[in-house]
Amino acid sequence: MIDNRAMSTRSRVGEIVLLALGLLAGLVAAEAAVRLLGLSPSDHTGYAPVLTNRRWGGPTNSLGYRDVEHEHAKPSGVHRLIALGDSFAWGAGVEFEDAWPRRLQRSLSAHRREEWEVVSLALPGMNTVEQAAQLSAEGLAWDPDVVVLGYCLNDSEDDDAAEMRRARDWAELPAARKARRAPSLLGLSALFSTIAGRIEATLENRRREANYLSQYADDYPGWLAARQALADMAQAARARDVPLVVVIFPLFGNPLDEDYPFTAIHEKVARAARDAGAHVVDLLPAYRGLRWDVLVVDGARDEHPNEIAHRIAQNVIVSSLDALLSR
Repeated sequence: MIDNRAMSTRSRVGEIVLLALGLLAGLVAAEAAVRLLGLSPSDHTGYAPVLTNRRWGGPTNSLGYRDVEHEHAKPSGVHRLIALGDSFAWGAGVEFEDAWPRRLQRSLSAHRREEWEVVSLALPGMNTVEQAAQLSAEGLAWDPDVVVLGYCLNDSEDDDAAEMRRARDWAELPAARKARRAPSLLGLSALFSTIAGRIEATLENRRREANYLSQYADDYPGWLAARQALADMAQAARARDVPLVVVIFPLFGNPLDEDYPFTAIHEKVARAARDAGAHVVDLLPAYRGLRWDVLVVDGARDEHPNEIAHRIAQNVIVSSLDALLSR
C-alpha cells in the first residue's frame, strides 16, 4: 500500500530543494554579473561633500588669492570686475585658466569688444557673511565696475549646521567601512557589498537633503545671517553705484532634472538677493537635463564643477552681464 503522506512529504522536500538550488543559482549569476560589470562599490559611495584639499596648480598672488598680480589703481580704459566666492569660484579641481572668473575675463572682453579685468578674491570655505566683510574691506577698494558673487548652497552654513557635522562624519566613513568589513562570506560578496552600498548611499542622500533644507528654514541663524549679508553687500555696492550680481550654483551631486531636490532653495536665495537690490543669475536652468556626473571633477569623490560646468557658467554669466551693462 502506498503511503500518500510520505510521498507528499518527499514531494514538498524536492520542491524546496529545487527552489533553494534555483535561488542559489540566481545569486551566483548575480554575483558573477556584478563582478564582470564592475558594479561593486568603491570606498566612497553616494554623495561626498566637496573636497577642497584637491587643489590644482596656478598662480597665487601676493595677496594670497589664486590669481595673477593686478595693479591696485585701475588702468585707464580698463573695466574691472570683482569675483567673490568659495571653492566653486576658486576653481578647486580645475586648471586656473578653466575657472569661471578667468574664463569671464576672456569672454567678457571678446563679447563686449573692450578690455575687462577680473580680480578674483575667491577662497575655499568662505560663506556669505565673510564675503560681505571682504567686499567692504577690500573688494570695493579695487574700484570695480561690477561685482559678481558666486553663491553655493552651503553658504548659509554656520558652525552648528547639520551639513557641517555630516561632512565631518563623511571623512570618517572609509575607515568605518573598512572596520565593518571583517572577513566573512558576506564581506567577500560583491553583490552584497553593492546592495549594502546602494542602501547606504540612499540613506546618506536623504540625510544630506534634509540637512540642506534645514539650513534654509526661515528661523535658521545661518540663513538669517546670509540674508543680512546679501543686503549689506547690495547696499555697499549701491553706495558706490556698482551693480551686484548674485550667481546661484546648483549642487551637482544630484539629478539635474525635475527630481533636483533644492529648487525651492534656489528660489529662496534668488528672492532674498532681489529684495536686497542685487541682480540674480540662477544657473540651474542652464544645467537642466544634463548628467551631473559629467559636470563634476571626480564623480562622488569630488563634486566641484569641472571645466565643462565652468564653461557653461561663464557663458550664462557673460550673457547676463552684457544685458545688464548695456542697460
